[in-house]
Amino acid sequence: MGRALRCASMRFVVATLHFAGLGFALRLQDEGHEVIVAPAGTDDRRLQAEYALVGCGLVARRPLDEMIRERDAWRDAYWIWDENHSVEANELLRAEGFRVFGGGRFADAMEHDRDACLRLVGEYGLTPPPSQPFTDAAAAIAFLERHEDVAYVYKPDAGETYETWLPQSEHAVEANRELRQHLRSRAGEASFVLQERKDGVEADVEVWFVDGEPRFAFMALESKRKLTGDLGDLAGCAFDFVFVVPLESRVVRESVGRLFPVYRAMRYTGFGDANFIVAKDGLWFFEKCERFGYNAHPNLLWNLDRAPLGELFASLADGSFAPDFAPGFGASVTLYMDHAMRGKTVSFPDAVARQLYLIDVYREEDRLLTAGYYGDAVLLACAFGYTIPTAWDAAMEVARQVRFSGRSYRLDGGGTDFPSSPLRRFEALTAMGYL
Repeated sequence: MGRALRCASMRFVVATLHFAGLGFALRLQDEGHEVIVAPAGTDDRRLQAEYALVGCGLVARRPLDEMIRERDAWRDAYWIWDENHSVEANELLRAEGFRVFGGGRFADAMEHDRDACLRLVGEYGLTPPPSQPFTDAAAAIAFLERHEDVAYVYKPDAGETYETWLPQSEHAVEANRELRQHLRSRAGEASFVLQERKDGVEADVEVWFVDGEPRFAFMALESKRKLTGDLGDLAGCAFDFVFVVPLESRVVRESVGRLFPVYRAMRYTGFGDANFIVAKDGLWFFEKCERFGYNAHPNLLWNLDRAPLGELFASLADGSFAPDFAPGFGASVTLYMDHAMRGKTVSFPDAVARQLYLIDVYREEDRLLTAGYYGDAVLLACAFGYTIPTAWDAAMEVARQVRFSGRSYRLDGGGTDFPSSPLRRFEALTAMGYL
């Protein structure tokens, strides 16, 4: 059964840092709602002009600090927080009884305070792979030489996604040697950790809660390398698949399910996730990224949600959420430009417009253009299928109809001949009894 519908028109404020929620704002506007995108601002002086362009000509924009000062005029609105930012503003709204979904102190700590995150999950039996902190490359190299038969991953404490470094060799001794060579090329003394590499099946489970009670769970299988064949830099998410999983399934019980007492104690409304790897020696925790608006959310809501987006957001913000998602698989693929640049024309037929999630665009007269702010990612192409391969084929058909200069995207999401193949990971998790 679907959700009971509210009034036809509602008001939404999408509080954003890097415009991850732009696509949501545009869909809400298309549904007839009043929408304001409220950017928190950027400290990057090199990209101020590009930042000021994202979403212009497409949706109303007002700075978040202005919206907070004038919040009483928006007391009837639903405030949707994409990513984790502006924590004080988020908590102020919650304290004053505004209807807010996403963000807040807890989600921010789980994403950005790794020590706090590891302490919390460790109390409930989620264990990360062994890791060692360093501030000096020479000390790390000496450590690796003493443990030359173990493979490690390099993770900086701060920086861009692509700065995380994984050795390419599957053999531990050679992978260890690769990492030592990489460390010899490092500049500066920024802190980092070396985390033992675990061979297994990587996945992410996310559970949505209302007043501390779990209501819905889904899994995301993503591939993070930008280039076909798992080549190139890490890019956050080059493509992914999402599908509903039962709350009572083993994969939920042994990951986010371990933390259900935490969410109940907080009477938490929102979502909680765990990124982990299932290996032959157990389930190893990687991270929590309780950030609304990453690729899996457009994928889920564009492809599997059967209710209007406004109704979904309103029910999450006021606590009346009841899941209504289709079986099957959602697929999304990120479309990049070869080089981030302002002013590239983006075109696509109306027939696929609702299957696109726009990220880094603005409108000038009758043209849709790239803003050049959000790195080189432009939009997501999304599609549904009853299997992973058919969902991927449908996403490829959408992607092929999008045009802009320097367009690029992964071509192999439905394949099995690369290390992070979601199809093979799904088969493995099923065979091991996790799904």
